[in-house]
This record gives sequence, C-alpha cells and structure tokens, in this order.
Amino acid sequence: MTLAEAREGAREVVHHVKAGRDPRRIQADERRRREKERRTTFEATAELFIGRHVAGHLRPNTAREYRRILQGSDTQSWRSRPITTITRDDAVDLLSRIHERGSPAAANRALAYLSKFFNWCLEQDLVNTSPASRVRPLSASRSRDRVLTADEIKLLWRTLGVFPGVFGRFFAVLLLTGQRRAEVAGMRWSELRDFEGEDSLWEVPKERTKNGQTHFVPLAPAVRAQLSLIPRTGPFVFTTTGETGVSGFSKAKRQLDSALSRSCSDCGHRPVPAWTLHDLRRSMVTIMNERLGVAPHVVEAVVNHVSGPAKRGVAGVYNRALYLNDRRDALSLWAIYVTSLGEPSICSEHSPQVPH
Repeated sequence: MTLAEAREGAREVVHHVKAGRDPRRIQADERRRREKERRTTFEATAELFIGRHVAGHLRPNTAREYRRILQGSDTQSWRSRPITTITRDDAVDLLSRIHERGSPAAANRALAYLSKFFNWCLEQDLVNTSPASRVRPLSASRSRDRVLTADEIKLLWRTLGVFPGVFGRFFAVLLLTGQRRAEVAGMRWSELRDFEGEDSLWEVPKERTKNGQTHFVPLAPAVRAQLSLIPRTGPFVFTTTGETGVSGFSKAKRQLDSALSRSCSDCGHRPVPAWTLHDLRRSMVTIMNERLGVAPHVVEAVVNHVSGPAKRGVAGVYNRALYLNDRRDALSLWAIYVTSLGEPSICSEHSPQVPH
C-alpha cells in the first residue's frame, strides 16, 4: 500500500467514525463484495454455466457453440470483468463486431446463446438485469429454402471436376452424400467399411453426429471413385496436415464460387445466386422427395433425422429400422442423378479455369 492510499484509508475511517458507522464492519463488507466479484467474473460464471447447464445436457454441436461464444475470442475482453458490469452496450458492441465481419447469422446465434446465459444468471441471482434483454437481432433471419436447380448442379459438378486439391474431393463427397459438413470433414479411413465392395459403408460414430446416434451412409460408386483419388496420409480422409480434418471452409468456398463464376461465364450462363454448403444437403433431400420418388422415411434415414413422422415420439422408440438397403438405393439414385446431368444445355465446350 502506498502512502497516499494509507492516508486515503485513514480519512475514510475518520469519516465513518464521525458518521456513527463501524469502520471494521464496512471494511469487511467491502472485502466480501470484492471476493464475490472475483468469484463472479464473466469467465468464472460462464464456466459454472457450462458445467451445470451445457456439459452432458445438450447436443455436442450445441455445447460447442456455447463454448465458442462464452469462452472464445469474441468475449475475451469480458473475462476478468464482474458479471454485473456487463452492459447492454457491451452486448450490442459484441454483436456488431460479429455482424460487421460478414457473419450476420453468427451474430443472431450469439445473441440467442447470450440471452440464454444471462437469463440463467438472473435465475441464479447473479445479476439484476440481462444485458441481452431487448436487444434485437441485427439482421433478419432469412428462410432457409435455397434448392439448387438442375442447371446449377450441372455447373457445380462440372466445376468440381477440375477444382484442385483435397477440397475438390471434399465438396464432391459433400454433394454426393448430402451429409453435414463437419461430419464429412471429420471422416476417417477407419470409418469406411468394405470400401472396395458393393456393400461399402461409412459409419459415422455417435460422438460426431448432431443427434448423438451412430449413422450409416452407404457409399455409391461415384463416392468411392472420389475417395479413391485421395492419398492416405494419416487417419483423416480429408486433410491438409495429415493430422487433422480439413478446415478453412470459408476460404475454399470463396475459391469454389470464383471457379463456378468462370464456369458460368464460359457457358454463357447467368451467375449462380448465392448458396451455402448446407444448401447441397437441402437440395438432395428436396430432389429425392420430389423428383426421384424416394420414400420420405428413407430420406429421413439418409440424412440421419429423427424428427420425421416415422421416427417421432413413441413411434421412434419402436421404429429402429436402419433401412440400409433403401438408403443405398436412394444414395445411388442421387449420385446417378448428379453425375449423369451432363453439361448444361447452353454450355459451350470450354472448360472452367482452375483457380490459382
């Protein structure tokens, strides 16, 4: 303690004595207040929330999102601050930073997770008000209904034929299987069963699926053809390091969009409207249902959904059918649809340029 601090402390004691208050009690109350603030920093409270509400209670992907928001770089500057000092302006500033870096949907998700967290803090009497209350999403949620047209799928498949590196094969398998991006990116060679045979299968362990259930994906010949082009440099199928699955999806998607744009130009086709990797999954589901005549319960099984009529509620308890043969037929039918579309009707004979 410095001399100035000691003098200030002495003046406070004299002031409290004159006011008829016990300085020792006041000092003890202040120590307790500071100790409570130390125990209820944003970092400590977030850790408590994750331990009590998230870990072991929510789906792995949801739990991962909570950790990314509450313990990631976006809230790093909050970590040592008492939870009671986080304000509505702090929350709006954080969401604005996420939005301005080109991630409006991520900003909306962050608001949802922060709202849940601060509401829990209210329930625990850790705060008096929620900084996320009355904060509106910074962008309107758009309907997720983008389905690629036949011509767009033709152009995409044609472009993937010359798209370089491991991401060319990754995007192709994503399109041909309709599985989730994270599941395909984490594919391991050890998960492939009877790879050379007609009954080849990709077994996605429950630890890596969204619903926590082991998922079986029959591999159509076109998928096996793509996988056979990939050298085995480690446990992961799609890898640039040999030690981890691929990442950097945003950069690779931008490169694919550029290559697709050149394909459109070569073919005299209008530019393909904005699309996401998840739209490939939606396109497969829609076309299976509407054009390929695949039964809805089989489509649900193909994409590992348990919310469809055949699996919902009590029916789901008894309906444990894997429909493996039906899945295999459906995925083969889809792969044939994609690979046999050929060139768009207005496309010239020019090949798209390989991106640099």
